[in-house]
Amino acid sequence: MSKAGLISLLGLCSALLPFIGIPLGFKTALAVIFGVLIFALGFLIREERKWLLRRLSGDHHTEAYTENGLPVRDHTQTGVHAYGQTIDKAE
Repeated sequence: MSKAGLISLLGLCSALLPFIGIPLGFKTALAVIFGVLIFALGFLIREERKWLLRRLSGDHHTEAYTENGLPVRDHTQTGVHAYGQTIDKAE
């Protein structure tokens, strides 16, 4: 079932909850559970929508960590250390 369908079902259950003949403590627990689930599903839908809009507008970039922007080279093939220092291969 989709997230929107689950939100609709939980909303219906929340609306019918006061009219069900179950003990008050159980009703309260169910109301809290339904509320938390509706909140979580709403949050997920909101995040998916934001992600989709960023993706469609071309602003979606992965957040990659870079330390200082210096190019890292493989010192075994180029003779340059990862910190930009040249390595003397004669040693």
